[in-house]
Amino acid sequence: MLANEKADAAKGKSAGRTRPFTAQEYIESIRDGREIWIYGERIKEVTVHPAFRNTIRMLARLYEALHQDERKGVLCIETDTDSGGYTHKFYRATRSAEELVGARDAIAEWARLTYGWMGRSPDYKASFLATLGANAEFYKPFEENARRWYKKVQEEVSFVNHAIVNPPVDRNKELAEVRDVYMHVEKETDGGLIVSGAKVVATTSTLTHYNFIANNGALPIKTKDFAFVCIVPTDAPGCKLFCRPSYEMNAAATGSPFD
Repeated sequence: MLANEKADAAKGKSAGRTRPFTAQEYIESIRDGREIWIYGERIKEVTVHPAFRNTIRMLARLYEALHQDERKGVLCIETDTDSGGYTHKFYRATRSAEELVGARDAIAEWARLTYGWMGRSPDYKASFLATLGANAEFYKPFEENARRWYKKVQEEVSFVNHAIVNPPVDRNKELAEVRDVYMHVEKETDGGLIVSGAKVVATTSTLTHYNFIANNGALPIKTKDFAFVCIVPTDAPGCKLFCRPSYEMNAAATGSPFD
């Protein structure tokens, strides 16, 4: 078992799950020592910090709804990964008009729980994640990686975000000219890629399990070490997240319920 697999198992993120995270399992799964900075300070515990704690409680309610008898019929469907379990309908690749309507209704059901205010709920990235199973061959020669991630995120109902935008240093320059800032591959090893640099607009990443890293295509990629795509655990060694101001903390400070 690899070291990261052992860590996943300890947090309930093991392979072959038969059901999604519960509310408490979700909270425990992000209590992993991730490096989060906001207002110039590193957060010791993201699940209790006033910038994030109530948002986390709301996200936990979404996960708990997947286990409630009165909502499971709308939200859930059997997995297609041979786990024998169930998942959120939008996390499984849709193969019929009936399933498409069901996925739509599941998205709407989760949105109702937050009154539409959780713009980045875990299902928003499922529109991409399901393609990893539906069209794995598109990712050749890494189609097995695609299938592995499809299985993993479907069985967990993982919260995955993306970071695909380069920091606005000088967008007239080619990527390689801003190597000191833009994310690129430093070294390729048998264990994977070692990357360095920054991405921006990673909304809600503090509360996710993984981040999808890629390029948004605004500039053509002419240098191989910038042409990589990967999924990175939020608590990966060396991964740091620097946050924008927190709407939640502002609301607590001003007493306004509208944030």
